[in-house]
This record gives sequence, C-alpha cells and structure tokens, in this order.
Amino acid sequence: MYRNKPFKMYKIFEEIYHTKDYDGIKTYNIFQQIANPFNKVMLNEYIYFKYKFKYGYERNENRHDLNNEEHTVLFINNHNIKIKSENNYSIFFNDLNAYSDSLFVCDFENKDYFWLSKLYNESENSKVLQTIK
Repeated sequence: MYRNKPFKMYKIFEEIYHTKDYDGIKTYNIFQQIANPFNKVMLNEYIYFKYKFKYGYERNENRHDLNNEEHTVLFINNHNIKIKSENNYSIFFNDLNAYSDSLFVCDFENKDYFWLSKLYNESENSKVLQTIK
C-alpha cells in the first residue's frame, strides 16, 4: 500500500516514534496496521550464525553487539529493528538486505529514510558501498 509513497510512510513512523506514552495503545494499533511482523527468532539466529565466530561480536538475546572497526548494536523486535552505530552505514545492512528485500529504513535523528534494497540496486550506490567495505 505505501510502497510507492515512502515519504508518507516515513511521516507515519516518525509520528509514532515521537508519540508520548499516553498515546501508547493508539500508536501501537496504528503501528501494527502498517508494519509487517517478521520472525524475530529466525532473524536473531540468522545474524548470530553469520557473526558468532567474528572478533568483537557478542549476543544477548535480541541484542547483537559488534565491536571491531565499528561499534554497532542491533536490536531485533517483532515489528522493528533498531541499529545504533558510529557509522552512517552499518555492516548489518548487508545481512538485513540479504534476509529481506522489503525493509524500510528510518533515521529520525537525521530525517532520512529509504528502502534498504534500493541502496543495493542503484548502480551509483553500489560503487559507494564497495568503497565503504
């Protein structure tokens, strides 16, 4: 429904993100209507098996910490994934894109949004990604 209207979708998610606690139930209901749940257990295991032998990786339930060239923390919930990173581009983006080609990324602090798959499909961006790796 919102696939061709990313700005509208971003504004809805931004409103949910900035909602106060007293609107929690209403906000949760709206969020459930527009966000597709994914299998949290499978995604946690997918990330774990990709990184379990990597230097600087630790997992605590739904939290994945990567402390090597970058410091990144990935939180996996039923309807959303939260990434806190020192970089604009987290290495976890590669894995999330491989896991699902329909993830919508929102950066509320920098007021940015994009389909993760588009980051990989556009030829100019693929050149940028190669230099980041």
